[in-house]
Amino acid sequence: MRFYASFFIIASLSLWTGCSDKDTDTAITHAPTQTKPLPKPPSTFTITDIDQRSTTVSLEGNRLHVAKVTQPLILLNIFAEWSPPSCGMIPYLDALQKKYPKELFVIGITANSDMNNSDLRLFMKKHNASYFISNSQDNDRLALRIAKFLNLDENYPIPLTILFKNGEYTIHYIGATPIEMIKADIEQLRRD
Repeated sequence: MRFYASFFIIASLSLWTGCSDKDTDTAITHAPTQTKPLPKPPSTFTITDIDQRSTTVSLEGNRLHVAKVTQPLILLNIFAEWSPPSCGMIPYLDALQKKYPKELFVIGITANSDMNNSDLRLFMKKHNASYFISNSQDNDRLALRIAKFLNLDENYPIPLTILFKNGEYTIHYIGATPIEMIKADIEQLRRD
């Protein structure tokens, strides 16, 4: 009787372990394809300030192109008017724009904002901002595209400030950043 019980257990185990979805003997393998992924088209956005001056911003790879801007350095600041750290940086960004008018162009991008141009004009006056601040419908799409480029998720932190030289990404700052740090990076890029 023990013989039959042992035989039954061994036979059952071999049947269960022998049945599998994986068939290693007859696996079909495919050679990897040699096609290269197609390059992504540039992402192009139109940004407009409170005086209805507009320009296009294109982001392709790690390159940024802003039409009608001749300065070699572009400081892009994504902010929200309800964010105290964002508001705290504004006068300092304005001071940088005034200190380096031939080398630096500062662009403010309002994010998650429903301000109209009249409200934005009052906001800019209150915070001493005279640089280009966009209040466009494309702002949120542009901000999300930049966050993706920086490997940040959709709920990226603000303020988010990015510095480009001759269209090439150089560095970004997350949150309120000491203006001395940004100024030191600008000075270094001016020398390079």
